Amino acid sequence: MSELRELASVSRALGDETRLRILNVLVERGETCVCELVETLATTQSNVSFHLTVLKNTGLIADKKIGKWMFYSINLKALEQHLASLREMFNKTRLEAASPGTSIFTLCSRKDAIPLSRKHARQKVSEIKTRQSSRPDSGKSRAKVES
Repeated sequence: MSELRELASVSRALGDETRLRILNVLVERGETCVCELVETLATTQSNVSFHLTVLKNTGLIADKKIGKWMFYSINLKALEQHLASLREMFNKTRLEAASPGTSIFTLCSRKDAIPLSRKHARQKVSEIKTRQSSRPDSGKSRAKVES
């Protein structure tokens, strides 16, 4: 699985309130039985099992069977790895390198903007980028961002 696909999968798993509540319980209590999660979350066993399966498939939790009981614990290493990947993807240097002044949204949201078709907006963005790259000082500003 590609890194971006895996990041999206884990982000979707974390995008649900019930799953976040489950993770919170596992952080607070450590290894926890499904029956305790059902009671704590005041929901059905099938609902908890569904959310546990989603979390387990992303590697955020681990399970262990003892007798007839299933116990779950949080995989802190996987969670920390996910957060590190997000930090890397959206680091300050990378965000500063993005040029918001040349996006289609920026062009269309200006006060003096006229409604543009997608084709026309892309053409305008291309023209602006061409003008910016042909400026004598444009190479200097890029060098600062890259270093």
